[in-house]
Amino acid sequence: MAKAQKKLKVYISVDMEGVTDVIHWNETNTGDDYQYYRTLMTKEANAAVEAAIECGAVEVFVRDAHSSARNIIPDMLNKKAKLIREWSGGPYSMMEGIDNTFDAVIFIGYHAKAMTQNAALKHTMSGAILDLKVNNISIPEAGWNGLIAGYCDVPVVFISGDKAVCEQSKSIFGEIVTLAVKEGFGDASLNLHPEVSRDLIKAGVKEALKNIKKFKPLKLDPPYTIQIDFKQESLASKLSYYPGAERAGEYGVKYTSTDFYEIMRFFMFR
Repeated sequence: MAKAQKKLKVYISVDMEGVTDVIHWNETNTGDDYQYYRTLMTKEANAAVEAAIECGAVEVFVRDAHSSARNIIPDMLNKKAKLIREWSGGPYSMMEGIDNTFDAVIFIGYHAKAMTQNAALKHTMSGAILDLKVNNISIPEAGWNGLIAGYCDVPVVFISGDKAVCEQSKSIFGEIVTLAVKEGFGDASLNLHPEVSRDLIKAGVKEALKNIKKFKPLKLDPPYTIQIDFKQESLASKLSYYPGAERAGEYGVKYTSTDFYEIMRFFMFR
């Protein structure tokens, strides 16, 4: 930890659907009690920031990665963190600002992929996507963002969210610290108390950062093939006009490249 205490730089991507007690779409935008759930989102981000700082991080970036990307309340965020807000329109999306100068990535408030049973507010990037595969591996947003981190040679060391995304993350990453703050039962969920969740997030992030050498960047062997299966045939038809793209059944489109950045760029045009 001697080196980490001097130079540790941590990237935290924060979504909202996996935050404790968030269970309805109205709570994730401008509907019922949205302001309250923004507060919970910000406090869970703070728990991760505080853990990183106590582990010796000299720089912490927090990426607001939900919906408008303007959800985290800036003056409530730990003042030692730097906050990335809004969308640039570029291919890094929920990982905007990541590069190879970071030592670790942390995911807070993440959720399971579309069509997952007993998962809170499951989806994959948008309500339009049925499934996302890379090299024939079906992945949630955590997997996609983990591959972006891996492209930058940075490991994902911790994730919090519902039980389903934690299980999916273990399958994808192998070595990762997970924290389930809730467990889905159909459209309902059983939640920890918000303060308990924050305490456990802080402890889990500390555990991960203190053992940072155990974790490896998520990488797949090239060539890379991405396949997006849509819920509407018209969306697949539209994306199939991307140069080099191919139809994969009635609702799917696939694209192959030896450069993962080109895969990221293709996904940006979905």
